[in-house]
Amino acid sequence: MSHSGTIPLDTLVTSVSMFHLGTLMSDQSMLTYRQGVGKPVEIPVTGGLIEMADGEHILFDTGMLPQDLETGTGPSLERFRSMIVRYRPEDDIRQRLAQLGRTVQDVRIVVNSHFHWDHSGGNRLFPHARFIAQASEHRFACCPDPFVARPYEASYFQCDIPYELIEGDAVIKPGVATVTTPGHTPGHQSLLVRLPSGRSLIFTGDAMLCPANLNPALPPGNAHRTDDAVASITRLRMLAEFLGGDLVICHDPEFWSRWQPAPFRYR
Repeated sequence: MSHSGTIPLDTLVTSVSMFHLGTLMSDQSMLTYRQGVGKPVEIPVTGGLIEMADGEHILFDTGMLPQDLETGTGPSLERFRSMIVRYRPEDDIRQRLAQLGRTVQDVRIVVNSHFHWDHSGGNRLFPHARFIAQASEHRFACCPDPFVARPYEASYFQCDIPYELIEGDAVIKPGVATVTTPGHTPGHQSLLVRLPSGRSLIFTGDAMLCPANLNPALPPGNAHRTDDAVASITRLRMLAEFLGGDLVICHDPEFWSRWQPAPFRYR
């Protein structure tokens, strides 16, 4: 403890910005297990840039693949076109970075929550970056169980990226750590960020899809293993309560009523 009586923050984070990367159509029952079957709901595709004092800026997830959507061709569109409600030029991850005065070259680390198409589509835009993913997620994505294989598009994540495959929770940089949250996929991970103000943000990825998932009886309906999904939600809830932090629920239909998009910076 310092002489002033305050606890110094061990974080290199200077700010966090939220990216709007398009909108998808889902079924309510995918968000809340067996509830709302047949009810369509729009969900955002989101990402986050964590700006660091040492210049090693960190991107959490890369959204959909811009090239496919620009050209109208590519492996994603045949399988995923019907799910895409909105993808405007400004929803391109490169344009969102530009809103902050950043380019793809400024991103030095990419953390993939998992390798589903709407979270890893822009990976190939960052060939210079250090990529961090769970080893269990990489193994599963390369040979997924058939009943959950559709959201994986191999060409999106198998694009000559030398992934740094980790096993379990890990501190990436002072103030930024991965937290294992399996269930949605076997190797899913969330991201814990400590702002210079002392506020903690927990990017859930797809470990949670809406605030209703905090009710143990309403986990997401699209989990690979529901019991693991419930355990991960319990873990995230505990971390948020213990740290006094905020859950950034990345596909929450009400996301943009709760969070301000870039170029706003949370500090």
